[in-house]
Amino acid sequence: TVDKARALYAELYKQPFHKKNLSISTKKVYKSSDTEKYVYELKDNRYIETVFIKRRDGGTVCVSTQVGCSVGCIFCESGRNGFVRNLTPSEIVQQVILIRQKVNRIVFMGMGEPLFNYDNLIAAIHILRDRNGLNFPTDGITVSTVGPVNQLKKLREEHLKIQLTISLHAATQAARNCIIPHMHMYAIEDVVKQALSYSQRHNRKVVFAYLLLPGINDRSSDIR
Repeated sequence: TVDKARALYAELYKQPFHKKNLSISTKKVYKSSDTEKYVYELKDNRYIETVFIKRRDGGTVCVSTQVGCSVGCIFCESGRNGFVRNLTPSEIVQQVILIRQKVNRIVFMGMGEPLFNYDNLIAAIHILRDRNGLNFPTDGITVSTVGPVNQLKKLREEHLKIQLTISLHAATQAARNCIIPHMHMYAIEDVVKQALSYSQRHNRKVVFAYLLLPGINDRSSDIR
């Protein structure tokens, strides 16, 4: 049950690790001055990545939600081999636990599109937030998404009030279809509309991410 899972993760976070309690394991860690990239191996021998960004008062964890990705952003390597499977709530939460460092922000912007693994994402967030789980503050959790409209509508109705970032990357439908080809069925106007609706309902500012790509979305017409 969810209650048992919450209690388990709260206790697991306090105790030394026992591999028998984990469904993911650390394969490699790449470190630089302010970042650490963790490569985790799953029980089915698949791999995911999690990134820890150091700050003076703690750090930010960029968490994966899927093995592979179906979205196909042209600037991202995660979807080069397509979508493999969704991560379970357990596999999502364990990425945070295995960091074993002070974390004050969790961002769902690793491998995969979070809202295409909607139910498991929401379950993981509840475990992270729960007082009997990791008791993580809502203000410190951000979902970064390309904005599938139906899932944005569902997220609006959740009683979570998490932070939301929309990977927009374009001012026109044509440019967005080029940058995120597998999201062409969602009108850019509808994505923005649903994001603003979420903002109004939960009194949260929504961040619209825009990566400049020469010759694609950096022209004068895009600015206008």
